[in-house]
Amino acid sequence: MAAHLILVPTPLGNMGDMTGRAVDALRECDMVACEDTRRTGGLLAHLEIEKPLLRFDDHASLEARDRLALALSSGRTVAYCSDAGMPGVNDPGFELARLARDLGAKVTVLPGPSAVTLAVVASGLPSHAFSFWGYLPSRKEPRRTTLRKLAALEETVVVFETPHRIHETLADLEEIVPDREIALGRELTKMHETWYRGVPADVITALGREGRGEMVLVMAGADAKRTVTEAETELEEGGELPPWALRYLEAAREGGMTLREAAKPLARHLRLSPSEVYRLALDK
Repeated sequence: MAAHLILVPTPLGNMGDMTGRAVDALRECDMVACEDTRRTGGLLAHLEIEKPLLRFDDHASLEARDRLALALSSGRTVAYCSDAGMPGVNDPGFELARLARDLGAKVTVLPGPSAVTLAVVASGLPSHAFSFWGYLPSRKEPRRTTLRKLAALEETVVVFETPHRIHETLADLEEIVPDREIALGRELTKMHETWYRGVPADVITALGREGRGEMVLVMAGADAKRTVTEAETELEEGGELPPWALRYLEAAREGGMTLREAAKPLARHLRLSPSEVYRLALDK
C-alpha cells in the first residue's frame, strides 16, 4: 500500500463543522499525528474512533519525526490534525507535509474550517486581497515594530492574538493607526462568538475588560481609502459594482451570510446605502 499523509481540518469550536471526509480519514488511517494528544484524543473519543496518537508540535522530538518517517516509509496512512482549523497554517503541519513528500508519500489536504478565511469574510473588510501573519510577537517593541510594518501593507491583514495580550495590542493600534478600521473576532464558531468593529478606540470601548477566548484581529489595508475612491469612480462611470466587490459578496455568501447582511459592510466602503448595494448585486 502506498504511503499517504492526510491533513485533516478540525472544528474551531463547533463540532458540527467536522466534515464527513474528515471523519472518514480519521477512521481509515493507521495513525494520527497531532499538535496536542489531549485535544485530538478528545475529538477522536467524541467520534468513537480509536487510533494510535503521536504528538507532533513545534517542539517535536527527533524520535517523533523518526516514527512518522518510519510509518510513511512502511506504506502507512497518517492523518495529521492541528489544535483547530486547517493544518499547515501557523502550525508544524507544513513540516510534516514536506517530510512526506521527501519520502515519496502522497499528500492530501482536505477542505474544512479555517479561522483565517472565516475572519476575513466576517470582518466586513475588503477581501479581494489579504495576508495572514500568524501570532504577533509577545514583547512590546517587536510587536509595535511588526504592527507598523503591517499597517503599511495595502491589503487587508489577519493576525492571531492571545486573550491576555489583546488589550496591549489594541492600545498599540490606537497609537499607530488611530483612524484605521479593524475587526476583532472572539470565540469563532462557538456559542458566544462576538465581533467588535470600528477604529481601534471603538473596539477597545466595546471589548471592555473582556479577555477570554481565542482572538482573531483583522485590519484594513493602507490603501482602503484609495480602494473606495476607485470603486466610487467605477460606480459613477458604469453604475455597477466593481469586480472586487462582487468577489467579496460571493465569498461572504459562501461563508454563510445573506446578501443583505453582506451588503451592509460593503455599503460603508462604497459610501452607498445598503439597499443600493443590494439592488446592484441583484442586477448581476
